[in-house]
Amino acid sequence: MPLDDIRKSEKNEWLESTQQEAFTAVRSDQKVKEVGHSLNIPESTLRAKLKANQSNKFRMGRKPVFNEEQENAIANHVMKLANVFFGTTPTELRRSAYRFAEMNKTNQRFSHEKKLAGQIGLIYF
Repeated sequence: MPLDDIRKSEKNEWLESTQQEAFTAVRSDQKVKEVGHSLNIPESTLRAKLKANQSNKFRMGRKPVFNEEQENAIANHVMKLANVFFGTTPTELRRSAYRFAEMNKTNQRFSHEKKLAGQIGLIYF
């Protein structure tokens, strides 16, 4: 499974400055449809961002299972185990990530049959 994914869609291609320009144009009583068409931003996206009052970019892809604090806790635990023992195997790391997610009752998509976290997350760890 290659990790060098080539972007296939043209979604989320506009710049932050263009988005800010669109926000100011809509707030100055221009129509959303006209602003979206003139700045090449999809109307539905512009409406959704205005409704949510979001000025930052949308995060594309799946949402992360752990937040930064939880990731740091897992990393510290693994480093502590590596100092005490000989380290952990990839399977043990995936198993402990699954157990950590179960303990913290996070919304996760890990394998409930194997009770393991995914291999892709292991690669990025």
